[in-house]
Amino acid sequence: MKIIIALALLLSLAFTTFAGNERLIGSWKSNKEATLAYLKMHTKLTPQFLEKFGTALGTMTITFDQTNVVFKSGDWKYATPYKVISETKNSVTIESKDPGSVKPTPTICEFEGNSFWIADDKIPGYKERFDKLVKN
Repeated sequence: MKIIIALALLLSLAFTTFAGNERLIGSWKSNKEATLAYLKMHTKLTPQFLEKFGTALGTMTITFDQTNVVFKSGDWKYATPYKVISETKNSVTIESKDPGSVKPTPTICEFEGNSFWIADDKIPGYKERFDKLVKN
């Protein structure tokens, strides 16, 4: 009986991780306009900072497969394995190595339709929106 319960729990956990991966699979692109609109309304960043910072928005893509995530912006590219560590109705939290520190770091992807938002704790209130790229 204990074996059956353990197997059921293991299968349940595996299904949850797989479901989280499925929501992420594909390529996502930074949405400059939506991110700047959000930052103007929800942060105390100055218009000058937003104008300068806005030049970097809209260029990054994030691509997930079943086991790896690739971040790309211009000539910069960073690939690392990831794993889903939790999931809710509207979010998936992954753990991957941070490009700067190379330490395992959790990242919450908050879903909104065919997009998700990622926060960056280095800037209070900051969130960047990424839209799902559709294959043609």
